[in-house]
Amino acid sequence: MRTADVLRDTKIHSVAQESSNIRSLFFQDEASLSAAPGQFVMVWLPGAGEFPMSLSLPSRKGLASIAVKAMGVGSEILYAARQGDYLGMRGPYGKAFQLGSEKSRASERVLLVGGGTGMVPMIVLAKALSKTAVSAMMVIGAKKMDELPFLDLSKKIVGTRNVFPTTDDGSYGFKGLAHEKVRELVAMYKFDEIFSCGPEKMMVQVFRIAESNHIPVQFSLERIMKCGIAICGSCTIGDIVLCKDGPVLDSRQLASLGNEFGLLHRDMTGALRPL
Repeated sequence: MRTADVLRDTKIHSVAQESSNIRSLFFQDEASLSAAPGQFVMVWLPGAGEFPMSLSLPSRKGLASIAVKAMGVGSEILYAARQGDYLGMRGPYGKAFQLGSEKSRASERVLLVGGGTGMVPMIVLAKALSKTAVSAMMVIGAKKMDELPFLDLSKKIVGTRNVFPTTDDGSYGFKGLAHEKVRELVAMYKFDEIFSCGPEKMMVQVFRIAESNHIPVQFSLERIMKCGIAICGSCTIGDIVLCKDGPVLDSRQLASLGNEFGLLHRDMTGALRPL
């Protein structure tokens, strides 16, 4: 058995509220600190089950972190976890974002698009890109102002002028959907690549914009994952086993998922259901 597959136990060191509906849990775990942007861990909490969770930025004290949004019974229990509670941890797993060499990206401009907890890998990616000569812009989507996660941190990493928050109700930033702001920015600037993570209905719209403008993409997708090690097949999308071949997929892979991407997902039984 690989070391990454052995369940490790750790204690929640602290909890931070990132928006009205997203919390970060900080914990000590050396393996998580070694993860590349876009990788995930399988997190187990007694009474809640096990979940794939994207790894976020470490704290100044060198603590690893994940961000949680209460979306179902299990995630509600995880969202309610407090300092001192124990977590089980496996991983990190999955294919990370491919950044290339610093020299090859020296003159590039990229666009990062995130929504909800999809902002977690976008923040980690933005931090990695900030150490290169790449110029990055970021679109953050939410329904309303108090649900915008990591807004101040995003401005700190890529610069206030390069962050474009969008809200459905217009309570902050651009009034409208994230992909509508993407369309506007693509018309104004030349982007060499677009990265995204968030609601799949948002990402499929961003993908269509990218394809029509011949911009390559890397998107991080989310599916039900029961094992994280490509055994159970619960995270299959098309011919791709997301926990092994993803969660980050490129333009070619996404184009091959035309009958599922943005349209269908598998429930806990493995049956395809409308997204």
